[in-house]
Amino acid sequence: MNLATQFQQSTDTPNVIPSGVGSSPQQTPASQFNNSHYLFQQQQQQQQQQQQQQQQQRQQSQFGISDNGLDQLGQTQNEGSLNPSKLISQNSFPSNFRNPNQQTSQQLHSLQQQLQQLQLQQLQQLQQQKQGVSIQPNQASSAASQQQQQSQGQAQNPSQSPNQNQNQSQLLAQQLLVQQLQNQYAMSHMTPQMQPSQLVQSLNPSLYEADYKSIAVDQNITSSMHWQHQTQLAEVSRQSNVSHFYARQAASSSRKNKGQQQPGQGQQQQFENAGNTLIDVTKNLLTSVIKQQEIASAQAALQAETATKGSGAGVGTPTLSNAVIAKKAGAIEADAVDEEEEDQRIRIKENNTQLWTGLDLSGQMMMSISDKLFRYAFLRRLYVNGNNIVNIPKSIGSLKSLRVLDFSANKITSLPSELGMLFNLRYLYLFDNDIKEIPDQFGNLISLEFLGIEGNLNMNKDVISMIAKKGTRGLIIHLRDECIKIDAPEPRKWIGIGEDGEPMVKKEELKPVNEVDLHSKENNSFTLMSYNTLCQHYATPKLYKYTPSWALNWDYRREKLTQEISLYSTNIVCLQEVETRTYEEYWAPFMLSRGYHGIFHQKSRAKTMNEKGAKRVDGCATFYQTGVFELIDKKVLEYGRLVISQDKFKKTDDIFNRFMNKDNIALVSILQHTSSGKKLVLANTHLHWDPEYNDVKAMQVAVLLEELQGVVKKYTNGRDDINKIPLVICGDFNSQKDSAVYQFFSQGVSKNHYDLKDRDYGKYTSEGMAHPFHLRSAYDVVGELPFTNFTPAFTEVIDYVWYSTATLSVKGLLGEPDRRYTDQLIGFPTPDCPSDHVPLVSRFEFKKQASGKRVKADFGNSGSRKT
Repeated sequence: MNLATQFQQSTDTPNVIPSGVGSSPQQTPASQFNNSHYLFQQQQQQQQQQQQQQQQQRQQSQFGISDNGLDQLGQTQNEGSLNPSKLISQNSFPSNFRNPNQQTSQQLHSLQQQLQQLQLQQLQQLQQQKQGVSIQPNQASSAASQQQQQSQGQAQNPSQSPNQNQNQSQLLAQQLLVQQLQNQYAMSHMTPQMQPSQLVQSLNPSLYEADYKSIAVDQNITSSMHWQHQTQLAEVSRQSNVSHFYARQAASSSRKNKGQQQPGQGQQQQFENAGNTLIDVTKNLLTSVIKQQEIASAQAALQAETATKGSGAGVGTPTLSNAVIAKKAGAIEADAVDEEEEDQRIRIKENNTQLWTGLDLSGQMMMSISDKLFRYAFLRRLYVNGNNIVNIPKSIGSLKSLRVLDFSANKITSLPSELGMLFNLRYLYLFDNDIKEIPDQFGNLISLEFLGIEGNLNMNKDVISMIAKKGTRGLIIHLRDECIKIDAPEPRKWIGIGEDGEPMVKKEELKPVNEVDLHSKENNSFTLMSYNTLCQHYATPKLYKYTPSWALNWDYRREKLTQEISLYSTNIVCLQEVETRTYEEYWAPFMLSRGYHGIFHQKSRAKTMNEKGAKRVDGCATFYQTGVFELIDKKVLEYGRLVISQDKFKKTDDIFNRFMNKDNIALVSILQHTSSGKKLVLANTHLHWDPEYNDVKAMQVAVLLEELQGVVKKYTNGRDDINKIPLVICGDFNSQKDSAVYQFFSQGVSKNHYDLKDRDYGKYTSEGMAHPFHLRSAYDVVGELPFTNFTPAFTEVIDYVWYSTATLSVKGLLGEPDRRYTDQLIGFPTPDCPSDHVPLVSRFEFKKQASGKRVKADFGNSGSRKT
């Protein structure tokens, strides 16, 4: 096969000689040659002009990524035609890039046809000189193999005629033109790995001729499966350190997915299309290991079950084993979801219009990275391998969406601890650097599946041994449980509120809560805590991978919760997610010993379970100090049962399909303040958690407020007096400030709110939701906390304490958690914070009311209740 045929097949171009060529040429060989030579001269002139322009640009530019280049990238990030990594590299190395419009596809097609015609002319001339006859198109392939021998034989024959010498000169010129055209055409169509950047290669030839060295380890480590993965993937990585390797591979895969792959593609192209990139090989290796482990576990379990049944288990047992194992294997393969597909689903769910989420800066010989790069928090893949980078900026910690990060083949000597904040990171490649230690904060990399360290010759031996024995996950767990040491947080500050509703002192003058007496000496105030304690059955290692296993243990967390509740010693304590057995066996006796009585009710699903199962169901618990309050009455609100049993709630499809299968409850207490004689209606609730059911949460609040009206009316003379009874509603509402739930409490919610869109709950969705109470969030007085729920995937305010503004005023609040502490974390719980929520603590004062005066509402910053 000749060279032209190889290039034609590698570029998806059929190796077919155009019809009419050779059999009836319309031009003589000499004229055909002259036209071709003229075309080639024109192209050479264009190339010289381009080189001059590029030389001028090179004199004006500097190496490295300029801020202007990154600004341009950010301004045009949503243009579909933009290749962001190419833009940055053009800014760094403008002489190394050709404008795509300099050589159109039509010109390339013309060059290809010209190449085929010239080859045919050569074959014809050779045959004419030897045999005196013309060659048919189907003889071209066999004649091509004789071309070189024929030309050499003619050159050695001194007895040739002048005409033969002239023909030979033309033939040699044609051969030179063919070779030049072939080179030009090949450089335009060569696969990414076959065409590295000439400028980068000339600046750093060691990148392409690197003498990579492996870490010297003993035989036990070498034979380890995990270390074999290190060496295998390091070899794959070393083949990926060319200019824009990943971007080119992605383009190649895109062409393949569009059905443009041809059977005659070159080996390098076939290698790309097989998905043998570093990430693909990593996935395949890890998936195979997990599959083997799961299959072995399933086999062992089935064998143990068979042995228990005895030798008469029956001949069908092996078939059952095979079926179970096959099911396990299929489940593992189904779990190995491609990140690109996952990213697409996330973008659709979040209505995210970001068009690109990966950036390839590989092989650009950069010595540093601008901090502006780390403003692109949407990045999920970042490739910076094959450069000269020494230090990784600390600001990389802001790229919390990263799934893949490749810093291989650089000159990095140390890693910033901020890398440990990238909790979504799955693959981190650090091959062939000079790294010595792995930061303890890597224990926070809960999603990391592979950490590549091979080629770091001075790496800590303990790290090498840990990876060889237990793999990447074993190293992360070790760092999480044994090595991460963070100083305990400073006590939260107490914010005193004056008569004008403003903080009494400046923020920097606030005192820690443990130095303040929360209880007023006056007899008309009380303190209240609301706290989701994180039920032990929800605190699983799978959900809270970032929490040390010993800190997630229930006995440890229960002790920490006890210390926290005892620290504040509020008059009222409202807890959510309290297990039934834990309430009965621990919280009720403990709180009784500290002067509290309590009431409790579990979620309604407990009614469908046996006694043992019902003891594991969580619910809401309310405790009150017997020296401050007396319990007058109590009521349990099961939202689902109330809706189905009362005619005032319309029975729509959404009621049956979305609302009825939720088991959330509210626990209502009617208390009397012993020193002032004031009555207090207190509701403690925990709404449904799923953000896909925000309409259900709003409807649960509607039911709650409907029922509270009936409770309050028992202690008033009519509707005008409904706001004379102090009311507090607290708990975990699983709703943010822009939700229908928050708006419903503060001002009423319009029927057009997006949480209620396309839902049917009768009058609540056709007319909007409203209530007669004057309510405000206690923390709205000073501004809601930065968060009340802190996890890697969700950090928001979802817990509130609502109070009736006509009868109560806020006199103090517990401030936010220590930011110095939380900035080092990716979520709660931690050894110092036993729940994924933070407790809310408020001090309220009963307002004095003159008899016969109409109650004045105070909505604070929430606006009117009218919709």
